[in-house]
Amino acid sequence: MFFRFLGAQWLAIVYIGLVSFGLSILVARTLGPDLFGVYAVALSVGSLAAILMDGGFSKLIQRERARESSKLAEIVPALPALAYGHAMLSIVILSTLALLLFPDYKITTLVTVWCFGAAVLNQYGLAVLRGDGRFVRDAFWQIGNRTLSALCMAAAVLFLGAAQPWHVLIAQFLGTAAFGLFVALFLRVRPMFVVPPVVYRTLLPLIWLDLATALYFRSDMVLLEFLKVPQAEIGHYGVAYRLIEALILLASPMGLILFRHFRQGSDMPVRMVKQMLLPPMGMALLIGICLALSMWFFSGIIIALAYGQAYQGASKLLVILGCSLIFILPNGILNQAALALGLERWFAISATIAALVNIVGNLLFIPVYGVIAAAWMTVITESVLGICVAVGVALHCGHTFNVKGAS
Repeated sequence: MFFRFLGAQWLAIVYIGLVSFGLSILVARTLGPDLFGVYAVALSVGSLAAILMDGGFSKLIQRERARESSKLAEIVPALPALAYGHAMLSIVILSTLALLLFPDYKITTLVTVWCFGAAVLNQYGLAVLRGDGRFVRDAFWQIGNRTLSALCMAAAVLFLGAAQPWHVLIAQFLGTAAFGLFVALFLRVRPMFVVPPVVYRTLLPLIWLDLATALYFRSDMVLLEFLKVPQAEIGHYGVAYRLIEALILLASPMGLILFRHFRQGSDMPVRMVKQMLLPPMGMALLIGICLALSMWFFSGIIIALAYGQAYQGASKLLVILGCSLIFILPNGILNQAALALGLERWFAISATIAALVNIVGNLLFIPVYGVIAAAWMTVITESVLGICVAVGVALHCGHTFNVKGAS
């Protein structure tokens, strides 16, 4: 069963990765380095806005449907409806703020909010399936969603003459929203706009975690723009980062499936860590080392084949960012274990420390070393995060062991 789920998820991820990779090449070649830099910044800002629109509900729905917490048992059936209500109100509020705070970029920011808002609504349906262990259906929903949005984006670029970042984003929004209607009808969700306080109290650590994670994962693009790095260099960094994100996407199904496994075994954390966590982490570490070496030797060829000679400056950045995979891949599994064990507060604190290291380092070194500094800070940030989360898991296991030994 596990390999059936993993096979379905990998099918979806490979499909989505290839389609997304192809779209990024198409968009990059169409917009050019300068406008692709604007597009990359919009994606980073949209990712931050998506956290507020999601409100931590995706993680909560998945966790509670895998194994209910006693204090939320009565509310679990209503969580999707509460999530939809929260997200829809958030989309309206953020759209209004986009018009008021960014009048010079109002179209781009408004469309970015809509695009990521539609994606958030779709994630709730996927969270239900994942929490219930229906990973095959989840995989096909992912494929359907990506297909619709990709067709809209490709049509906008190839046939409608999309020449601005917001043209591409509005096309992605239309495809994502179309699939979102299917998801809402399938789940028969009627939004509930009044969220009980106990739910928001539970969500706060998850929101904090998502914000901290996004800050260290996305702040580099925003800081590069803020610190007036040339748009062409931001474009080079953007395409190198997209390649790393594609590899992370390919690795994500393992953590996704293992989360439910970890959650169901979380009542025996020491056994879970030894038998369920350490073996896949060791495999992820080995894969990360192999990928980093591949980037070291073949980055120039990869960039030239994927994006063309205009982006050759990205090859050196790809070598550096490839080193981050040594930490990112094991971290992806370790982080799922921390969430399954109920260590979201420790995880959030760890992500906050990592975010502070990332932001302070970027502010200090980007003005001197440019995009090279941003790439190295990504490597350092992931290593800091991994150490902090590992300490939290070890302390939790040690405490549990001592309590059981004393009893």
